[in-house]
Amino acid sequence: MSSLPPRRPPGARRFARSAWLSALSLAVLAATLLAVTPSTRATASTASTMSTASTASTASLTTQVLNTPFEAREKYFCTRIPAVVTSKSGGVLLAFAEGRTRLTATGCHDVGDNDIVLRRSLDGGAHWEELQVVVGAGDALAHGNPAPVVDAVTGRITLLYSSSDWNRDAAKPKREGFPRTVHAVHSTDGGVTWSPSVALPQLKAPGWGWVSTGPGHGIQLDRGPHQGRLIVPGDHTAGGDTTGGGQLYYSDDGGLTWKLGATSTVSKAGAYPGELTVAQTTDGAVYVNARNSEPTRCATNEHRLKTTSADGGASFAAPFTPVANLDTSPTFGSLLRLHAQDLDGKPDRLLYSGPSRLGPNPLEDRRELAVRSSYDEGRTWKTVGTLVSAARTGYSDLTVLPDGSLGILYETAGNIPHGNLVFAAFTEKDMDAAATELRRPRTADTRVRAPGEAGNHAVIHGGAVLGSRLSGKAMEFDGTDDYLRLVCSPSLRVDDQDFTVTAWFRHSATTGTLPIVWAYGMPGTDPLKKGRHFSVRAEPGAGDVLRATVGTDIGSTEVTLPSSYNDGGWHHVVFTRAGLTLGLAVDGGAPATAVMPQGTTAADRNVTPAAEFNIHIGARPDFPNQPPGVAQLFRGTLDDVRLFRGALTPEEAALVKGGSLDVATEDERLRLGFSTIW
Repeated sequence: MSSLPPRRPPGARRFARSAWLSALSLAVLAATLLAVTPSTRATASTASTMSTASTASTASLTTQVLNTPFEAREKYFCTRIPAVVTSKSGGVLLAFAEGRTRLTATGCHDVGDNDIVLRRSLDGGAHWEELQVVVGAGDALAHGNPAPVVDAVTGRITLLYSSSDWNRDAAKPKREGFPRTVHAVHSTDGGVTWSPSVALPQLKAPGWGWVSTGPGHGIQLDRGPHQGRLIVPGDHTAGGDTTGGGQLYYSDDGGLTWKLGATSTVSKAGAYPGELTVAQTTDGAVYVNARNSEPTRCATNEHRLKTTSADGGASFAAPFTPVANLDTSPTFGSLLRLHAQDLDGKPDRLLYSGPSRLGPNPLEDRRELAVRSSYDEGRTWKTVGTLVSAARTGYSDLTVLPDGSLGILYETAGNIPHGNLVFAAFTEKDMDAAATELRRPRTADTRVRAPGEAGNHAVIHGGAVLGSRLSGKAMEFDGTDDYLRLVCSPSLRVDDQDFTVTAWFRHSATTGTLPIVWAYGMPGTDPLKKGRHFSVRAEPGAGDVLRATVGTDIGSTEVTLPSSYNDGGWHHVVFTRAGLTLGLAVDGGAPATAVMPQGTTAADRNVTPAAEFNIHIGARPDFPNQPPGVAQLFRGTLDDVRLFRGALTPEEAALVKGGSLDVATEDERLRLGFSTIW
């Protein structure tokens, strides 16, 4: 189809009559026309694109190909950081990754004995050639962040990447004392062979420490005064690792030489851009969408930043600002131009791939990979999109395949979001047919808050619905996949202070464990959290008790009552920590008590992890990644869930039970009355 003359809508701007522009126009036109009329290659529905663990989607995406071109524990301990492009000649699909070798001081770390590896596909991803090591086969250096870009005229594929030595002493920081630089290799035969590596020191500004490329594919501008320019994004740190930001690299000779263009360097104490991805807008500008590398991720739910470049990537037009209403977690995501109305007559459309689960944790919240669309050049993003995988998923990269289908290469594994790289392909028609609302509904935190203070609104998972209690409303959980999640915020930290949890609950279960509230992590499973947590749960199947637990660095302490209260009636639970004493009471009765270990420092009483966290209502925090038969979900109804950073007196607890809204309001951190869902 690339031999067909281009057809343009009336009034469309004519490109200059040159060999380069004709080649580029034909390449772009071919891709967009093919996207309208994809091939009839057989398709197969795959269960892994949808699971009962996520019911945000009601439609299943039909994929043409689903396989694992890079699998952990084969040649490498793990593979990470996907990048994928389609060659100009022959439509060869090139999938790049970091192959990470396990040594004494490294496993799947960003800096270690890491190689740049490649697998090629000649049939759109259905089959893959043997793995080849593009960079790093003969050394033990740290090579990373493959960022390929294709020149439409020559077909040359340029791969930018970053490289450094690394500290093999496990007791020292992985990045300590080793400068990182940018390098390039080229292929003129569709990735069969590669040129020797060339260092590009001009792409690292004076004063920069860490410098990187991509990850993900670069782009070629197809319009405007810089038509034909190749652009690859990157990021960096400076000022002794106190500042950081993003940058653009560009080439005007098909990738042979490169210059450092736009840069943004700001304090790392707040929001700053990292791991940029780019697309050209229809007015000739460059749209940039970046990971928000904010170190205190609990302070924001806006995990993407954006800006533009109006001069072909030479400078940024404005500082980076948050991307609104794009629920995601801290991770790399990929942009792809799908349609431009002046080229194919279809509405302008950009695609973005990335996890659609809102959350601050770069490990736990990388789930529910989805493709979302913008029809206004990235100014806004639709909350309706297409779920690619409901599993734990990390980085991803998008490309247009030779037959016009869309290809995506993404990280996933079992109980972590990376390790393997999976490839899937699907048509635009199938993608749109499977579109569904990705933004999960919320229910409001209705406590009195200071002016400007954000509410700790709960995200609703599964199909939890509003029921009733007395003359008001409550939240019903089906025990299958329903739960609520409070995304980490500073006000939800109880640290080493006293606290109180209160809730109304009703259930009639005779088996299992039913979490009412479970904050932070799981005991003994996460070295970063050190088992810090607290929970309140009904256990009709484990001794028929009501149990509350507090976990700190030095162990867990439990307190129980001799009933799970599974009589189908409403009961009010109050769980307090006052000093070292835990108290658990129901319906205003005398509390059962237990005493925590004394410890030697205040840190020994700290129940909140230093890292990011979520608080779950109606589930354990490891749902849905629990072993078969271990799933612990509340089945019944909850109401008026509150959290206080302070130990309520019995009198105050009685007022809360009575429905008072004016109890210790200065200490109240959460009040879920379940009056509405929005």
